Amino acid sequence: MKVGTDALLLGSWSDVSGARKIIDAGTGSGIVALMAAQRAPNAEVTGVELEPNAVAEARANSDRSPWSNRMRIVEDSIQAFARRAENQGAFDSFLINPPFFHGKPKSPDEARNLARHDDALPFTVFLDAAWSMLNAVGTFQLVWPWDRWAELKNGAEVRGFHLCRKADVCGREGHDPRRVMSHWVKLPPIEAPQQEMICIELGERVEGQPQLSERYKDLLSPYVLTWPEP
Repeated sequence: MKVGTDALLLGSWSDVSGARKIIDAGTGSGIVALMAAQRAPNAEVTGVELEPNAVAEARANSDRSPWSNRMRIVEDSIQAFARRAENQGAFDSFLINPPFFHGKPKSPDEARNLARHDDALPFTVFLDAAWSMLNAVGTFQLVWPWDRWAELKNGAEVRGFHLCRKADVCGREGHDPRRVMSHWVKLPPIEAPQQEMICIELGERVEGQPQLSERYKDLLSPYVLTWPEP
């Protein structure tokens, strides 16, 4: 799977400041876990992934990174990982760029279907896993389809989560949002939730090239290639 905009947005927008133990559920190539490791220099970061080829890729990527000593990639489902006694209440931050296609046409590639469709990981399952694995002051952050926001919000609130931050994401200025990123906590926040709109592109393309918004560029500016070439 290629690195997608959803993962880049979640990895850069999520707040992992002060986190000591971070989990990236369904880590895929490991991109969100790597971004978290870069931004949280004192954190141990665990990527959990079920698909074996993705596990191998994530391990190769984490091994080549400057943060390999603080990262581990576990081959498992998030459901099974959450049931382990040592993982319950053990994490400060739970990140997920989940498979959220529901009732959509599928690819002949089963690994691609696992990464994109929610058959194996309905949102109710990862909500339960997040609640179980986070400590009392832990944070739950994810990217989700904008048109399914109501069901996610209801499911999170039923379990006891409180919304802390929310960002609607549109592909181009003036267009309707396609994604929503949200940040949830267990303890009721003192202030009202922060809300923003993030547009990836501004206006029309120039000679076919996108004109990226300042907000999008600011989010991704810390992630430059500084690793040695293999």
